Amino acid sequence: MIAVKNFLQNFSNMLIDIHFISHEALFDRSLGQKLTIGKNLSISGAVEVLEKEKAFIKNQKRKENVYFSFSKDNETFDIAFVDDIEKIEVFKKKNHFLLVQTSEQKYQAYFKLDKPVSAFDLYKIQKVLCHLYKGDVGALSPYQLKRLPYFYNTKYEKPFLVKSVFEGKNVVPVEDVLRYYQKTFETSTNTNINNNVIKNISKTWDDFADPDLSVADMRYCCYLVRCGLSDEEIKQRLLNESPNIQTRKRNVNDYINRTIKKAKNYVMG
Repeated sequence: MIAVKNFLQNFSNMLIDIHFISHEALFDRSLGQKLTIGKNLSISGAVEVLEKEKAFIKNQKRKENVYFSFSKDNETFDIAFVDDIEKIEVFKKKNHFLLVQTSEQKYQAYFKLDKPVSAFDLYKIQKVLCHLYKGDVGALSPYQLKRLPYFYNTKYEKPFLVKSVFEGKNVVPVEDVLRYYQKTFETSTNTNINNNVIKNISKTWDDFADPDLSVADMRYCCYLVRCGLSDEEIKQRLLNESPNIQTRKRNVNDYINRTIKKAKNYVMG
């Protein structure tokens, strides 16, 4: 637990949530087998929850994978995250903050910011860093789940021990990155949307829940369109968050594409 605590100390300025995801749900997120075991935790509080929940035993014996995320109660964030980063050597050469290895070939990266930012600015910063370092464009939410080092990733035949493999001291200049975002991503085609943008991407599918799941999907899509997310980012959010979407829709890709198109037509008028 000492190694876990030392890693989490890097996030001492923020509150975090701790989660379990079952082995089966790693292959089919529509199962909805994510269990949040602690919310709005300080680092010491997170360690206490992990000990109380016997997280090491459950991880090894029951294949409960351990994740953490930034809490929605955070007003600001001083660390950015990129999932499945490809430009590993560039990251190391530039001496960025933290690199976590989650499998034989996959890594998660953390970038220290030179000043705290809002959730919406964090999204924009993560989009730039994802673009520059070749990461997963479907994992840009400020509240994206992150694997917790020193627990096993059970997705593989031989479980992989997740570990922190690099620590650097470089700090990312926020204003430079936001200027890059504006120049690269704020094109004339989305100006009207961004004029009415929701300034904090803090909502999930659950915030739009409805007895008619398709209605909730549409409402959530409209929200994400207004936030300026790309079609691929919206698609990944629906796949990860909309209950049983893979099983309740015969052709899920066609359904999502049609829903996004309708949402964009509605938002853009």
